[in-house]
Amino acid sequence: MAARLKGRGRLKRHALLLGLMATVAVAGCAPESSGQQGGQPAVPQVTPEASYSAQIAGTALLVTNALAAVGIRADPPSVPYVSGEPADIATAQRIVLQADVHDPNGGYVVIYEFTDPATSATRGAEFASYLESGFGQTNFPIDAQFSLTEVGGTLIFTWWSSDNASDRDTARTAFDAIASVGVPITIVK
Repeated sequence: MAARLKGRGRLKRHALLLGLMATVAVAGCAPESSGQQGGQPAVPQVTPEASYSAQIAGTALLVTNALAAVGIRADPPSVPYVSGEPADIATAQRIVLQADVHDPNGGYVVIYEFTDPATSATRGAEFASYLESGFGQTNFPIDAQFSLTEVGGTLIFTWWSSDNASDRDTARTAFDAIASVGVPITIVK
């Protein structure tokens, strides 16, 4: 009986993620960059893909499962979101999630997709350099902590600010859970 219930829970999580992916695709919450920086809401642009690839959906499932393991839910954000990012990454296919950290301006997770792991690694190094630069850091609060990890041909990016978090404990827990997914890319501030 316990195994049967466990299997149903897994099916519910998979069904939830598929619904999440469909909602994101329909709602247009996977915007390309509109030129705005600093994590400010931007008008979403239509993405040419009607649905997400297995690669990006698989990475999103890893993130949502890591958050669920610490009791935090992730959903598409209620407002469009574009993170500060280098120009070469601005056109990458992406999915945006928002961890429920009790803050309408926090908990954003951006998963970028590239053609292969080598391209993902190259873009990850460029992203890290951008975040290490003075220009890249001006797009985030001064105390922002960044997490950039690689899973196959995808990059997972999130950040948090202790000074700006409504619920510091939950925000930190979500950040740590997201940072645990994939291979970390070092960012030196």
